[in-house]
Amino acid sequence: MRTASVTITRVFGALVVSAAIGLGVSLAAPAPQMTPQQRVDAAYNAMGGAKLAALKSISYDADIMQWDPGASFSLADNETPDQGKSKLKQSRDLAKGLTRSEWDRPKADDGGRRTYVEIATANGGYSIGNDAVGGRLPKRTITGASGQPEHTMSGRRLTATLRELARFTVIQDMKANPGRVTAMPNQVGGLRAWPALQYRGDYGNFIVLFDPATNLPIRVRSLEWDAIEGDSEYDMMFTDWQDLNGAKWPGRAQTFLQGMRVHDIRFSSITANPNLAANLFTIPQAQLARAAKPADPRITPFQWIIRRSVNGFYYDSDAMYVDDGDQMQWMDIAPNVGLAMGNTHNTVFIATNTYLIAMEAPNDDGQAKGAIALAKQHFPGKPIRYLVLTHHHVDHVGGMRTFVAEGATLVFARGTAPNIQYYRRQLGNTQELNWNKPANANDDPELIEVADKWTVNDGGREFSAFVIDNPHSTGMMIGWLPDAKMAFNTDLWITTPTPPTSSNPNLAALIAGVEKWGLQPEKMSGGHGTVADYAAGARVAKSGKQ
Repeated sequence: MRTASVTITRVFGALVVSAAIGLGVSLAAPAPQMTPQQRVDAAYNAMGGAKLAALKSISYDADIMQWDPGASFSLADNETPDQGKSKLKQSRDLAKGLTRSEWDRPKADDGGRRTYVEIATANGGYSIGNDAVGGRLPKRTITGASGQPEHTMSGRRLTATLRELARFTVIQDMKANPGRVTAMPNQVGGLRAWPALQYRGDYGNFIVLFDPATNLPIRVRSLEWDAIEGDSEYDMMFTDWQDLNGAKWPGRAQTFLQGMRVHDIRFSSITANPNLAANLFTIPQAQLARAAKPADPRITPFQWIIRRSVNGFYYDSDAMYVDDGDQMQWMDIAPNVGLAMGNTHNTVFIATNTYLIAMEAPNDDGQAKGAIALAKQHFPGKPIRYLVLTHHHVDHVGGMRTFVAEGATLVFARGTAPNIQYYRRQLGNTQELNWNKPANANDDPELIEVADKWTVNDGGREFSAFVIDNPHSTGMMIGWLPDAKMAFNTDLWITTPTPPTSSNPNLAALIAGVEKWGLQPEKMSGGHGTVADYAAGARVAKSGKQ
């Protein structure tokens, strides 16, 4: 559940947060006044002082439960379904800033697992093994000596990785760099306000909330942009502190985006100062020489990287929407119908007599700008009248603000919750941290909530959207263009010229929905892939072959 609304403002020249305190939030008795240095010293001593300074390396295992608030089945419940469980074995050379992470993570495309190793250093990052779902490895991937895929990290992924690691050592960093510490007002975390300081880190700023009873850090907060939530608080909360030869390390860490759960991390087998072999952190020299350096945190999509890495859908590229060195592409798929294609996600554009209908606004405003530029090249002079969203998942709606800034009316299905309230709220979220925000935002566009069917006709060209039942998302719509005998879907069938070889619940639901509405398409396209022969998919779905 959401626990606070967020307003981003500038205090002491830095972006900070003001949380709207709701009913039940306690301001508590004021903590003893401390200077920033006194607060840091108290926290440093509470974590072990000299014993903490002697902690030069650490290793541990972790069991991690994961959620993605932007990928829930229903807007009424942002924790269902969860994103499965991960296992992590991590070794950290704290003195040299080197980390090796051995991952066992879900593979969302087929329900399998991904096992891979990440090596993170300030000079470059490296991945060894299967770190993505099928088809999402970047072009720079090589086959390593072990026969596994290996590739350098993008600079944005490296920044996100290093920032998340730095949450655990922020007190040591504040102690070592007092000039980067800034006083700030108490900050709300959970159901009360806590003393807080801001720290200017190498990979992004932190706001650290302290427990005045113990002087330990209770939350390490970053202020960042999310494609749906806009300017947001992302917190890591520490509990269950463990003693490591006099130093302290959290036994549990939980992360929250705007109060919504993202991770629940439980540590075990925590070992202080293990003897870590140097080759644990080795990146092949030829790869390290060409590895990207950490990206500017101001243009790093932290939430996208963190949450898409959980399920394997993250595409590791600094170009973000395509592979490095590539550009978004246009594909004509029917008369006056085209796909504006990123490497993994599409926007469909349908030209009528006087305007354009767009279907899907994937990823964020950066991809939306690229898609709209392609559409304007192919259909000059035609405004975008409608943006049709098939469902509410973040990877297909994150660019909607740019479309509505162009004057588009937003069209979406009702779902199990009042979706019109959801979209109205998200469009109104502040965008101070969005480096791709529209120059002339429209926070109050026309919204159309579809109960079952929506149809427009311009100059004889008709387009309809139909709500269908399915296991992927409530409020799912498919598109239908009768004159092209083409239907459109997202996530239920990734359409390609190669027909599917087996059915699944999503494909079966799509075919059932098409038939329920009496549609007779010859082709199917949509938010992923290219174009498929509809009859081939329908035959497989009806065969029930798994």
